[in-house]
Amino acid sequence: MSQENLEVVRRVFEAEARGDIETLLALYDPDIEWDNSRSPVGDFAGTVGRVFRGRDGVQRAFREWYEAWEKVDSEVEELIDAGGEHVVSVFTYRARGRTSGAEVEFAHMAGIWTIRNGKVARVAWLPTREDALQAAGMSE
Repeated sequence: MSQENLEVVRRVFEAEARGDIETLLALYDPDIEWDNSRSPVGDFAGTVGRVFRGRDGVQRAFREWYEAWEKVDSEVEELIDAGGEHVVSVFTYRARGRTSGAEVEFAHMAGIWTIRNGKVARVAWLPTREDALQAAGMSE
């Protein structure tokens, strides 16, 4: 199952990069929990400390994110099979502020994904790879 779980997360990042919201939302469980409570980018989009629930919540999180940024690119650096239903992603976001035009980079941040029945049931955004590995019960 681990290879399939890695593929689900890969498809999420690909759909986001294409701006394919329909495919993106179809990869999420209807009761998805999207946890931004420790996200390093939340401060820049007003989503810090928030947990979004359901596909409507995910849409709201994306809408708020893209309202703050004119251009967003993500580069997936690593997808790690964290055992069972978990995947750790390590990636870098680069964005340009919609109003300010300021360029920012959120380097090497991470997500811990819970995949159930081929859908993302939960994702938590974390500041570092090490934080995500620790949350997954792994250490280096």
